[in-house]
Amino acid sequence: MKLFITMLFAAVVIAGCTKNDAVNPQTGKGTNTGGGTSTKPDTTVKLSHDDSIHLATFKVNPQLVKTSVSGTNLILKFNENVDLLFTAEGFQKTSAVHLIEDFKNTMLTGFDFTTVAEGGNTTLNWVDDNLNNVILKTVSDTVVNNVKMVKINIHRPFTFFRVYGTNQAALNQQALFVQKKDDTVSFKSYSYYNQKNYLPTKSSAKLVYTK
Repeated sequence: MKLFITMLFAAVVIAGCTKNDAVNPQTGKGTNTGGGTSTKPDTTVKLSHDDSIHLATFKVNPQLVKTSVSGTNLILKFNENVDLLFTAEGFQKTSAVHLIEDFKNTMLTGFDFTTVAEGGNTTLNWVDDNLNNVILKTVSDTVVNNVKMVKINIHRPFTFFRVYGTNQAALNQQALFVQKKDDTVSFKSYSYYNQKNYLPTKSSAKLVYTK
């Protein structure tokens, strides 16, 4: 009987160790859903050369949001201006770069918005995160710390808007936006190549509301 209990305990210990080792060290503890992991990579694990050259580096300054009121309509024009840097080698081995904006922790959340799509047409409440389809961008070569890099500058407008019951209500809401000094928009970017979504990198920027 004692031998049976000892063997059972050993089996439980071995099973527990096997479960812990099943975590993929290249993706951390997140789950790949086709758009990169939802969590940051495990920095205690050394990335492969292939992974490291596909990580985007953000250069993003405070983002301007111009506010105005037309009748009962409050209009907020978000002037997105973001730089993404890749090594020349990594960019050469990239089929697509994705950029995702997240406004859920800002006063803009819940507002309708328009932006410019691939064909120059205006879309409502939808933005293409595949930069291959974004026409309002420039791609240029640069050098950072003696390393050849490729810079993608994305510079496109988002027009947020909401209709209020009265002109005064819209003006009151505009004043609240201008007074807001701690709103930040979040960004996430990842690249795709050879049927692989690489690990994302994240950044954030302060929103500056002006009249």
